[in-house]
Amino acid sequence: MSLPTVASLWIGAELGWLHRLCLASFVRHGHEVTLFYAGTDVAPQVPDGVQTCPAEAVWDAVAEGYQTAPASMVSDLFRLYLLKQTRMIWIDTDVLCVRPLPDTAYHIGREHGGNVNGAILRLPRTSSTLMTLIDCFEDPEWIPPWLSDRQQAKVAKEPPGKRLERSFRLVRSAVGPHALKHTIKAKGEAHHLRKPDVYYPVRGVYADVFFNPTGGVEGSLTPETLTVHLYASMLRSFHTNHMPPKGSFIAKCARELEFDIHL
Repeated sequence: MSLPTVASLWIGAELGWLHRLCLASFVRHGHEVTLFYAGTDVAPQVPDGVQTCPAEAVWDAVAEGYQTAPASMVSDLFRLYLLKQTRMIWIDTDVLCVRPLPDTAYHIGREHGGNVNGAILRLPRTSSTLMTLIDCFEDPEWIPPWLSDRQQAKVAKEPPGKRLERSFRLVRSAVGPHALKHTIKAKGEAHHLRKPDVYYPVRGVYADVFFNPTGGVEGSLTPETLTVHLYASMLRSFHTNHMPPKGSFIAKCARELEFDIHL
């Protein structure tokens, strides 16, 4: 049985080795992988087996008025349109594949602590959560009701066309994880949320453990673990600028994937 295609978005310059390693892990486990790109006319260099495609083929952030929006906000919005228009599974570029992702209608999970993360995301086109979020985010004037009263008041003072973007800048998760958590519960789809060990077995605050030469990751993995989110934004730059130590989780993954790390 063929596996579902997975896809992600890259905005700007070339991918770092950690992101290329993650994409290669999905290829190695049998997935077709598509990397959409924006902010440049030339596709970034990608591992063998990864296809590239301009982001405009799915959703054009500039044409929709988000030319000044942060890249992470564009990514939060892009993945929703990807799910609406395709049957691909969204993956962040800092997610490692541990086991192939099954072709199920929903791929969405909780982190330790109860937060909902969208780093691995698939919702069917008929999902009330998906349709509601897209309908809301189509309006640049919309103010997310999950913001506090004080935060909503601040956003309401913004000039027309900038309120949704201001919501994001005020609360980073406003159009991403926070939006997913609020909406999936409100729409009665929370029973589709998977346990933390499926997609997010290691807490983001412990992300440096991936580079520990004495190990420490394996104890968090279970037979149900499909992916490991590396939380690249929380890693110290030292780790991404140096070869991972022998014996570390990342070094073992690179060796198993026969991945050549270029610094």
